[in-house]
Amino acid sequence: MRLRATGSTTEFASVSLYTSNRRDALDASELIAGFVRAFHLDNPDASWSKLKEHFRVVTGELFEAGRDDNVTQVWGGLHGSHSGPAGGSTSPLKPVKNAPVSPSVITLAVTFDALAALYLADRGQDQKVSTLKETKICHGTISAALGELDMRTHSRADLVALRDRLSDGRMPSTVNKLLVKLSAVLAWSVENGHIPKSYDKKLKLTKGIESSRKAFTQDQVGKLVAYSNTLPETSWKRWLLSLGAITGGRLNEISQLTTNDIQTPAPGITAISINEAGEGKSIKNKRSERLVPLTDGAYEFELAAFLRYVEACRLSGSGSLAQIGYKTAGEWANQQAIPLALGESFGPGLTFHSLRHSLASLMQAKGVPTAYAQAVMGHASGTITFDVYGSGVPVETVAEMLTELFVGGGQ
Repeated sequence: MRLRATGSTTEFASVSLYTSNRRDALDASELIAGFVRAFHLDNPDASWSKLKEHFRVVTGELFEAGRDDNVTQVWGGLHGSHSGPAGGSTSPLKPVKNAPVSPSVITLAVTFDALAALYLADRGQDQKVSTLKETKICHGTISAALGELDMRTHSRADLVALRDRLSDGRMPSTVNKLLVKLSAVLAWSVENGHIPKSYDKKLKLTKGIESSRKAFTQDQVGKLVAYSNTLPETSWKRWLLSLGAITGGRLNEISQLTTNDIQTPAPGITAISINEAGEGKSIKNKRSERLVPLTDGAYEFELAAFLRYVEACRLSGSGSLAQIGYKTAGEWANQQAIPLALGESFGPGLTFHSLRHSLASLMQAKGVPTAYAQAVMGHASGTITFDVYGSGVPVETVAEMLTELFVGGGQ
C-alpha cells in the first residue's frame, strides 16, 4: 500500500500488506486509510512527515498483532464491530471508516508499480527465471515512466503519453515489448477488480517495427552450408552453421547441445533434443523444448560425418559438443563466417538468427501446417510462427515433413 501527498511525485510512503490475497489486501488498505483519515481529522495542521510517520506506526501496530501470519484474523478483529470477544477494543486506535476528509489532503494512489507487484505475486511462478527477470526489468521501466499515476483513473491520453516517453531513444520493437508487459498487468488488474478499465487497446507502434534481422534466401542458405562443409569434420564451427540451417535452432540452443542431446527417437530418425536438462542450460520458454529431426542431404548436410563428430566428443569425455562459447560462436558466425560465405550477396541484417527466419519463411511458403512449424521452431506463440499453433506432432511426421521440404524439392 502506498500513501502519497497530493500533487507530489516524490513524497510517498509504502508498506507491505503481507498478503497476496486481493480481498485481504483491499480490506487492509481500507482500514489503514481510515486510521490515517481519522488522524488527519484530529490533526488538520499535521505536516506530511507526521502523517507519514503515523501511517507507518499504524501498520506496524496492526501487523504486530498478527505475528501468526494470519492476516485475515487481524483484519477480521479490527474491521467491522471493532470489538473482541468480551466487547473490548482489539486496537488502541479507533478506526473511523467513513470519516470525511478533503481530497486535496491525502490521495491513496493505485500505481502501476503496486499493480505489477500484485500481478507477479499471482503469476510470477508461471514464468521461467530468465523471463521473470526480464519482466521485472520491463515493469521497472514502465513504473518509472508512469510515476505516481493512479491507474484507477488513468486515461487513454496517459497511456499514449507513456508510449511517447518510452519511444524516446528506444527501437519500436522494444517499445512494443514494453507495451505487451503493460497490457498483461492491466488486463489482469481489470479481471481481479483492482482497476475498473484499461485503455491500452491498439497502443502498440505499427511503423518501424520490422526486424533488423532479415531472412536468407535459399541460395544464401545453400552457400552457408557449402562453406561449412569446407571446414574440418572435427570443427564445431562446421556443425554450428549446418545445424542452424537445417533446424532453425537459436544460437544458444545449438551452442548448449551435449552428446546426450543427439537422440534416435524412432527407427531411422536422428534428432537434436533442445532442452534445459543439465547445468547451465536454458531455453527461452516452455514451448522451446522440442525434438528436431536432422535431415541427411539437406543443403548437402552430411549426417554421417556429424555423428562421427558426436562420437568423438563422447569418447573424449566431453559432454558438450561446442568447442567455443556462445558469445564467441556468435561473433565468429556473424562477423566472419557469414560475410565470407556470402561474399557480394552479404548485406545488413543477415546474422545467424536469419537462418531461423529463413526456415520459418520456407515452411510458410510451402504451406507447412502450423502445428508442424511450431514443432520445429518451438515458438511461444503461434502468431510468431504464422498462425495459431498446435503441439504434440509425432517426430516421425516432422521428420517426413522436413525431408520433403529439404530433399523433395523444397529448396
